[in-house]
Formats: sequence, C-alpha cells, structure tokens
Amino acid sequence: MKPLVIITGGNGFIGRALTDKLLQEGYRVRILTRRKPNRAPANPDVSIHTVNYNDPNSIAQALEGGEGIFNLAGTLFGFSYEDFKKGNVTAVKNIVSAANKISTLRTFVHVSSLAASGYAKSPKRPRVEFYSPLPVSDYGRTKLAGEYAIRRLSPRIKRTVIRPPIVYGKNDSGVSKIASWVKRGLMVNTSGNGYFSFVYVGDLVEALFQAYQRPDTNRQTYFIAEETWYTWDYFITEMAKAMHVKKPFMPKAPVWLMRVAAFGYELAARLTGITPALNYDKVVEATIPGHWICSSAKWRTLTGQKFTPLKKGLEQSF
Repeated sequence: MKPLVIITGGNGFIGRALTDKLLQEGYRVRILTRRKPNRAPANPDVSIHTVNYNDPNSIAQALEGGEGIFNLAGTLFGFSYEDFKKGNVTAVKNIVSAANKISTLRTFVHVSSLAASGYAKSPKRPRVEFYSPLPVSDYGRTKLAGEYAIRRLSPRIKRTVIRPPIVYGKNDSGVSKIASWVKRGLMVNTSGNGYFSFVYVGDLVEALFQAYQRPDTNRQTYFIAEETWYTWDYFITEMAKAMHVKKPFMPKAPVWLMRVAAFGYELAARLTGITPALNYDKVVEATIPGHWICSSAKWRTLTGQKFTPLKKGLEQSF
C-alpha cells in the first residue's frame, strides 16, 4: 500500500500544489480541513477529513495511519492578536500533541513565514536563519510562536521549519486579487522603494518535498526564496506584462489613508464574514522602514535547488 501523508490546510493554494506533487511521487494524501468540502476528491488516493483544531483528540483520529505531516494550516488575516493566536499557535500546539500520540508518524514539516523572522533594515543584509527573530506584526509574532510549538514534538519525529516569503503562482487567490486591481488600472504602492523576496509555488513545493525526504533537515529552519529581490513596482510591472495589460497607475498611499482603508475593510469583513483584503496588521508590515527580504543560501548550499525568476514565474501564472 502507498504511504500516507497528512496535509493540514491542504485545500489552499500551496496545499493543492503539494498534493499534486505527492501523488506524482507515489503517496496517498489525507487533507485535514475545518469545513466539509462540497464534493469528494476525484482521485482515490486523496481523502479529506474535517477536524476541530481546538480538539487534539479530533486531530489524532485524523492522523491515524499517517507517516508524516505537512502543516500548512494557519491564520493569515485576523481582527486581533487572539484571532492569529488561535490559528497559528493554539492549533499548532494541538496538532503537535496529537502527532505525538501516533506511533506511525516520523516526519513533520512546518510552514512558517518570513514574517516570523522580521524585516531587513538594508537590502545589503537580507534576513538569514541565525538572526534573532524580530517580528513586527501579530501575524509574525504568532507564526514565530508556532515554530516554537513544534519543538514539543517527540524526538522520534523529524521536524523541519520552512519560512517562505511572498508565494505566488497559478490559481493563487492573493495574486488573483492583485491581478483584478491591475486590470482596473489602479494599484496602490504601499512599500515605496522597499524590496521583497518571492518564491514561485512550484519551487516551494519542491523544497517542501525535499525537506520531507532528506534526513539532514532535522531540527533545521530554512528560508525558501528566489535569490534575487524586487521592488513592488517591478512586481506589478511584470505582472501586467504577463497579463498583457497596461501597467496600472500606482500612487504612493500615505499611512493615514492605509489605516482608513484597513478600518473600512475590517468593518466590511465583520459585517459579511468575508476575509478582508487589508487590515491593520498588514498595514504595520507594509509601512515598516525596511525590506521584506531573505536569503535562501543555506538551503541552496544544502540542496543545489534552483529557483524560478519572478518574470518567468509570473508568465507561468497567467
């Protein structure tokens, strides 16, 4: 029988791409989700289990028979620190508690974020793994706490932390939201002259799989990103080219206006239940006086993996 791998958050953009990769490599995949899907997966090697992330026993039942876990689940947007803590810390602690009860589990790959490490003050000094973490947002602080939570895993379970920056690719809801504004001809430049790291989803999935397979990634943390960083203006310019539309008008938004916009988005989200496109936490990250960049040198030295340039990745995304 094919080995079984568990993916939390497997219905998301990265999870779907990872599922395809695991199926190609001969695994069965069990996706854990908070909500029951509208229809069953077409592939018999994929199953979906609904779980209560507040209940370790519910999680443990869903982990039965698995040989490893990719923990992708998390909270990207929230209205308060407690919202982020529930999804990025408490849920991780419960998953770890459940994993420790499953004798068949041998590997745990945890997807964190560059936000857990913090920003770089200079483009000449991107974030690297041995820098002391200095997260600036509730999202970043809770993602870092989630990293600490997996240290409670049993010693028999190999654990690896992956910290991606901005992830993009085909069928990504985040990129799709940005693309909709690009089509309208308007995109606010919130970052000024700041630089950003990016990683194409196919490259991230390859790194996740290698981290799962390789024995030498135990108890290690890695940034996974293209080795070049870019301004937001360049990102939007190349996206417009890939979409075959005119580059949008990109005014620089003052901080006060972004805060007002965040208030409006959060208010609308509370009324409708729809995830906001912007909130105060993201305004904090967007307006820091620095750069959201990291170096993947540690990973590239270990594996020799090559990364897709942003221009090519965007062309493959549209």
